[in-house]
Amino acid sequence: MSNRRRTTDARHARRPSGPAKSNAALTRGLLLIAGILLIGGLAALVVLRGGSSDASPAAADAADSQLARDNAGGAEVRVLSGSRHTVYHATAPLPTESTPTSDGRPVLVWFSGTWCDFCERMEPFAHATASQFRDRLVFVEKSVDHDRSAAARYAVRGTPTFVLIDPTGRELARFGFQPTAEAFAAAIEAALQRAS
Repeated sequence: MSNRRRTTDARHARRPSGPAKSNAALTRGLLLIAGILLIGGLAALVVLRGGSSDASPAAADAADSQLARDNAGGAEVRVLSGSRHTVYHATAPLPTESTPTSDGRPVLVWFSGTWCDFCERMEPFAHATASQFRDRLVFVEKSVDHDRSAAARYAVRGTPTFVLIDPTGRELARFGFQPTAEAFAAAIEAALQRAS
């Protein structure tokens, strides 16, 4: 009989009771809530980024870099990431009277910065919209922090600033932030019309 009593006592000793049982239940409940919040947060992140979790950021960056190079007439582009905006900085100098562009097209220069909120708002559509005008102009993005001389040359006071220059670097038109792809396309068209 004493063996039976020891077994019963041992079973009761292993089970938490009273406050220990409440703490264990509370811990399990908190872990469950934390897991639900984590899964919900990851799902929200996927939705806010506008795609599935299978999308490769590296592939998107490579496609954006190629688009920026194509817009810049094949010029080298340096990708500058910052707190707000990714700048596809064209490293070639802008045309001048002594070094004009060879194809005779005007150049639309987007002066921007990695910290620029309004540049970030235009980032999803700026390069894609400018690509529609490739037969009529070259589109380059310049970081005001990485090409201060170009920003000073065109008296850029804020970002984003778009300056349309002729093949010798003379300013033809300028405009600022555009909230939509349609507004940006209209601003480019208006600048080209003023220049002709």
